[in-house]
Amino acid sequence: WLLAYGCNGLAVLGTTGDAKFLADYVAPENPLQIGGQLYLRAQSTASSGQYPSAWSFGAPSLLDVYLDARPNPRVRAFILGRMSYDPTLIPNGSMPDLSPTSGAAAGTTPTGFSTFSTTRGPASLLDQMWIRFDLLEHVFVTAGKQHVRWGTGHFWQPTDYLHPVRRNPLDVFDARPGTTMLKLNIPWEEKGWNFYGFAVAEDPNAATPTLRQVAGAFRVEFILAGVEVGLDTYLRRDHNPRYGLDVSTGIGDFDVYADVALRPGDDFEHVFTGPDPSMSFVSTFSGYETQAVGGVTYSRKYNDNDLWTAGVEYFYNHPGYTSPSMYSQVIQQAITSMNSALIPFFYLGQQYGAAYVSLPAPYSWNYTTFTLSTLANLSDRSFITRLDYSVTLLTHLSFEAFAGVHYGHGGGEFRFPFGSFLGSGGSTDYPVVDLGVALRLKI
Repeated sequence: WLLAYGCNGLAVLGTTGDAKFLADYVAPENPLQIGGQLYLRAQSTASSGQYPSAWSFGAPSLLDVYLDARPNPRVRAFILGRMSYDPTLIPNGSMPDLSPTSGAAAGTTPTGFSTFSTTRGPASLLDQMWIRFDLLEHVFVTAGKQHVRWGTGHFWQPTDYLHPVRRNPLDVFDARPGTTMLKLNIPWEEKGWNFYGFAVAEDPNAATPTLRQVAGAFRVEFILAGVEVGLDTYLRRDHNPRYGLDVSTGIGDFDVYADVALRPGDDFEHVFTGPDPSMSFVSTFSGYETQAVGGVTYSRKYNDNDLWTAGVEYFYNHPGYTSPSMYSQVIQQAITSMNSALIPFFYLGQQYGAAYVSLPAPYSWNYTTFTLSTLANLSDRSFITRLDYSVTLLTHLSFEAFAGVHYGHGGGEFRFPFGSFLGSGGSTDYPVVDLGVALRLKI
C-alpha cells in the first residue's frame, strides 16, 4: 500500500513539518502510567431443601495491572494483564469442574462473575496489548489485543461478534479478554459517519498460522433522519458471513434501541432428541438463525443533582430452547463431553425480558449506587431479581454487595437443580437466593 501510493514512512504519518515535529517532540514528564485493580469477592447460592452448611461457596478474585504509555498526542500504547485465583476450586491439574458455581461456568450463571479458570489457579491471561496512532490524521489505527463491542443492548448483545465470549448480563464489570486484531477507523466528519475495517488474527477455537485463517470484519455508523444506525459484517473463510444491524434514537424523553443479528446455524451447538426421547445428540442448525434485542431507557431528575434511570429490554433468540424439557439432556451432554459451552446461560431460552432501575448517588449518599434488575426467561417462565449495592469507602476502595432471588417455574433456567447432576442435591433443590460481597481497590 505504501509503495503503491509512493509514500514513505514519514509522509504517511503526516507532512514533513509534522513528521519533524513528532520526531523532535519531547515526551511529557510522566509518559507512562501504571495502575490496575484488585477485586476480592465471596459468593454463595442457597437452594431449597438445603441447610446453610450445604450452600455453594466461591471466592473468586482478580488482579489487573496495566501500563498506559502516551509519549505524544498521536501515539498511545496500552497493556493490561489479568490474574485470577479462587481458593475454593479444585487444585490445578485436577479434572475440570462444570459446577455452575465454579470456574468458567460461574461467570455465565446468575451468581455471576468468573475467574476464567475451572481450577484454583493462579491463572493468568493477557486482556489487552495494543498500539494506537493515526495516518495523516485521517485514518486511525489500533493494532493488537483490544476490546471492540458492537451493538446497543444493555443485557444482551447478539451482534457482539468481536468478543468470542458472551458477557454475563449481571456482571458488575466486563471481565472478558480482548481479541487480537488490526482496526482501521476512517471518520467522515462533515456527515458524522464512521467507517471501520478489521483484520481479526485470533480464533478462540483454532490456530491462525496462515493468512487464510485471518478473519475480516467491517462496520459503518451513520445518522439517518435523527436515527443512529450501525451496519456490520464478520467474514471468515470456509464459514458463512455474520451480519448485524443496530439502531438507536431518542423519542421524547425516551432512548430507544434495537439490534438484529443474522448468524449461520453452525454457530450454535444444540442438543436434539432422536426417535427415542431418551437419546440425545449434539448438532448444529442449517441456514441462518436470527437473534434480536430491543429496549427503552428513561431518565428523570428528582433533585437538583440527582436522577434515576429505568429501562426495559426484550430478547428474541431463535436458536434457543422453547421449553425446559430439554435442559436435563443439555446439562447431561455438557457433563459427559466436558463442554460447558453447551449450556449457553442467558441464551438458553428462546425469549427473554429484563427490567432495571438505577439510582446513582441518591440525595446525600454521593458515593453510593443502587441497581435493581429483573431478568426473565419467558420461554420457561423462570425469573431472577437482584439488588446490587456499591459504596466508595476510602477514595479508591469500594465495597460491593448483591442479593438475588430466584422464582418461577421449577426446572427453568433460573431455577434449575444443578446439584442433582453433580451429586450435591436432589431433583427439587432449586436455587432460591444468591448472595455476594466484594472489595475493589482501583487505581
